[in-house]
Amino acid sequence: MRKNIIFFSLCLALTTGTLNAQVLLAKWTFPTGTATDSLADGGLPVNLTMAIYTEGGTSVIDFSKNGVTTRAAQATGWNDGALTKCWVVKLNTVGYKELKLSSKQQSGGNNPGPRDYKVQYRVGSSGEWSDVPNTVIITDNTWTSAVIDNIQLPDTCVNRPLVFLRWIMTTNTNSTGGTVASTGINKIDDIYVTGNDIAATIQDIQQANTFSIYPNPASGPVTVTSSVEFINLEIIDINGNILYSDQTVKGHSAIVNFEFRGKGIYFIRIRTRSGETVTSKLLAG
Repeated sequence: MRKNIIFFSLCLALTTGTLNAQVLLAKWTFPTGTATDSLADGGLPVNLTMAIYTEGGTSVIDFSKNGVTTRAAQATGWNDGALTKCWVVKLNTVGYKELKLSSKQQSGGNNPGPRDYKVQYRVGSSGEWSDVPNTVIITDNTWTSAVIDNIQLPDTCVNRPLVFLRWIMTTNTNSTGGTVASTGINKIDDIYVTGNDIAATIQDIQQANTFSIYPNPASGPVTVTSSVEFINLEIIDINGNILYSDQTVKGHSAIVNFEFRGKGIYFIRIRTRSGETVTSKLLAG
């Protein structure tokens, strides 16, 4: 009789009725007003060396100007910067899912900076920039207009050793309706990235929703079964790279033909019809 070898499964929050507390992965709140504020001032230890910077040719960042509560990061030189000039941060998200982003921006009153921004993300140093949904930003001379509040980052950013986020200006219009000048000011403050600990959600086979892989370890095709209907399946390596993706699967089981890149640990992740994700470990060898 064939026996499924079942590792750990992830508990589905919508089914079990439990929610995990968000963990702070990184924050930039510029508390001291000095150049050291370029580094994240809170979050995971691995992210405390991550710095905010600009791209496209703005001025040097000034950390001495007033922010929401303490200081902020301020730059000028945004002229002619549509779709090129931006604020950028990077961070490590390994071990975390359901990532959320918050931030606040302000453009100068007497020296109005860019009015229009959006947030984009990139996975790894050589990845492509893509838009983060629901992050159209319109600035003014307050801290209440250009607010991103716990916007969910795409799943592509989950469990990655290096994720970039950027706030890129999308037009050359300033916050008063004119054209952005070289003296135009934009500030950014209170950048927070949070997530749920993947390991904290691991439950054993007794949970109502189970996810199994057979055979495991494997050297060829594997059968994936789940007690919850799934509509997407991915194979991910230990570094968080997506090696295989099938968005056509439907039902409670699938046979995956995949040539593994040598012996080691891989993960199979499925997405359920309700939008939850479940991940299980697979040993190749």
